[in-house]
Amino acid sequence: MKNKLLCLLVCLTVLLSAGSPAVNASNTDTVAEAERLCDGIVGYKESARGVSSAQDFINTELCATAGVSAEFYVIALSQRGGCDLSSYERALLKYLKNNEVYSATSREKYALALIASGSTDSYIAKTADEAIGGQGLMSLVFGLHLLNNGYHSSLYSAEGLVNTILGYQLSDGGWAVIGSRGDSDVTAMTLQALAPYYHTYSDVEQAVDRALSLLSQMQQPSGGYIGMGVENCESTAQVLCALSDLGIDQNTDSRFIKNGNTVLDGLLRYRNADGSFTHTGGGFNETATMEALCAMTAYLRYCYGQSPLYVLDRRRPSDVKPVVPQKEQQQHTPKSEIQTDGKRQTADAEKNTGGGSRENQQINSINGQAYSEATDSRGKKETVAVTQNPAEATVSPTLPVTGDKDGAGLFQPTNTVQQATADEAKPSAKGSYKPYAIGAVILAALIAALILYLLKKRNKKNYIAVGVLAVAAILFILLTNFESRESYRTVEEKTGAAGTVTLSIRCDTLKGEDMPIGIPKDGVILDTAEMTVSEGDTAYGILLEASKKYDIQIDNRGAANNAYIAGIAYIYEFDYGDLSGWMYKVNGEFPDVGCQSCVLHDGDRIEWLYTKNIGKDL
Repeated sequence: MKNKLLCLLVCLTVLLSAGSPAVNASNTDTVAEAERLCDGIVGYKESARGVSSAQDFINTELCATAGVSAEFYVIALSQRGGCDLSSYERALLKYLKNNEVYSATSREKYALALIASGSTDSYIAKTADEAIGGQGLMSLVFGLHLLNNGYHSSLYSAEGLVNTILGYQLSDGGWAVIGSRGDSDVTAMTLQALAPYYHTYSDVEQAVDRALSLLSQMQQPSGGYIGMGVENCESTAQVLCALSDLGIDQNTDSRFIKNGNTVLDGLLRYRNADGSFTHTGGGFNETATMEALCAMTAYLRYCYGQSPLYVLDRRRPSDVKPVVPQKEQQQHTPKSEIQTDGKRQTADAEKNTGGGSRENQQINSINGQAYSEATDSRGKKETVAVTQNPAEATVSPTLPVTGDKDGAGLFQPTNTVQQATADEAKPSAKGSYKPYAIGAVILAALIAALILYLLKKRNKKNYIAVGVLAVAAILFILLTNFESRESYRTVEEKTGAAGTVTLSIRCDTLKGEDMPIGIPKDGVILDTAEMTVSEGDTAYGILLEASKKYDIQIDNRGAANNAYIAGIAYIYEFDYGDLSGWMYKVNGEFPDVGCQSCVLHDGDRIEWLYTKNIGKDL
C-alpha cells in the first residue's frame, strides 16, 4: 500500500511539473556556458567521426560501439533530448543477443541505456528481476536506478534496496568499494541513486547530508576532486552530477565553493581547446569526456527543473512511472516507516520486502545463484555471491573509480601501455652497446657507399638515401634501450638506505583454478622477501626491483606518473572475471593512493594480491 501511495505521489508530481522548463535566474550565465560545453563535446565527437550532426554521431559511432563504450553517451544525449535513438537500441539488442553478459553491473548499465533509448524490451525487466545486488555495492546503486525508473525486482523492493545501500555507509559518511574511508567517486555515484529519496525519508536525508559534508571537506582549492591520490576530471564530474541530482546549486552553495572556485570551475580545468576533456591533463580521454557530458547534462537538468540524470525521460515501464518529487512538495516521512523499533529492519523483515542489510542478510540462493558468508574489507561478515563463471563482474581493482560506471570500471582509463622493464631505471653508461652499434651503422653506410661507387651507381640520390637510412638508424639507437636478461635482472646496490621492507606476491585466491604454467599450486609467486628501501621509495618501485631480482614479469599499463599493474607473472586483470585483478596492501590495509604514490617506510609489509572479487576475497 505504501509503495502504491508513493507511486501516486510521484505521478502527480509529473503532472504538476509538466510544461516548459524555466531556468533559475541566478544561473543564466552558467547555464549558457554548460550548454556551450555540451555542444563542444558533441561537436568534437562529430568532427572525430567525420559527421555533421549529433544524429549522425548516434547512427555511426554509438551504434558501432553499442555494448562497448556508447552507453553513457546515449544516456546523456537522451536526457538532453531531440534525438532518435532507435538505431542504437537495435544495435545494443543485437550485441546482447550475440554476447552473453555475466556481470550484474554491466547488465544494469545496458538496461539503463535501453530505457534511455525508449525501449521496452524484456531485457530491462529481466535484469531488474535477476541482477540487482549480484556484484556488491555498485550493482545495488545501479539496481536502484532501475527501480527509480519504475521497474520491479523479486530481489529487492525500493525501500529494501535503499536500506541496504545505507548499510554500506562508512563511519566518515561516505561510501567506497574497498577500504574504510569514503571515496569521492563512489560516494557521489551512491548519492545519485539515493537522490529521489532525499526528501522522502528522514534517515536517507541524514545519510545524504553526512556524505555531502564529507564531499565538501574533500573538495580541493581548484573546485575539483581527488580520486586515488590524483585530482582528476571524472571524480569532479561525478560530484557535479550528484549535487545536481540532489537539487543543490553548485554555483551558489558555499559548501562547494573553495577559493572562489565551484565544482564546475574544477571540471573546466580538464577541458581541451577542441571541446574534449582529459583525465588529468595531456589530451583527449574518452571516459573523462563522456563523464563530463553526463555531469553537465545533469547540471542543466537541475537548472531547468527536470528530473535527475538517471530518472530517464523515455522510461516506459508497463505499470508505473515514478519520478523524483520536487523538494517543495515533499513531506518528510518518519523513520518508523523504514525502521522497526528504532533499529534498521532485521533480516527476516527485509526478506519480506526484498531488502536486507549486509550484516544480517542470509540467503542461500537466488535464481540459481549460490551465496555464501564472507568477511568484507572492514572485518564485517556479509553474504556475497559465489562466482560460478569466471566472467562475472566489472572493475580494475588497482585504480580509482573514475570512469566506467559499470561498477567496475569505474576506473581510471589507460592511454598508454608500458611493459615494466628497463625504462624505469636508466642503464649505466659503463659497457653500453650504443657506441658499438652506432659505429656498426656508420661502417655499414660507408660499405654501401663504396659498393655503389664500384657498381658505378654514382647518382647523388643514392648516396643521400644511404645517409638518410644511416641517420635514422643512429637516432633509433640513441632513443631506445636494450638490455640482456642478465643486465635487466641486476639491481644496483642502494646508497643511503632508510631501512628494509618485506614484499610478497600471491594469487592463492586462484587455488583450484586453471593457472598459468609455472605458478605454484599454493599461489605463492614470491614468498616474503626482504627488500632495502631508500627515502622516497614507493610500493611500485619496490615491486619493480623485485621483478628484476626474482625474474617476475610485471605489466604496467598506467601513465608515466600513475602506475597501473595489469599483470604479474602473466596473470592479468579480468582473467578470472570482470572484478579480478591485482591489488596491494601495506601493513594489512589497502592504501587510498596508487602504488606509485605510496611512499614506504622502514618495517613496512607490502603484499601484492590477486582478487577475483575486488578485494572481498582477500
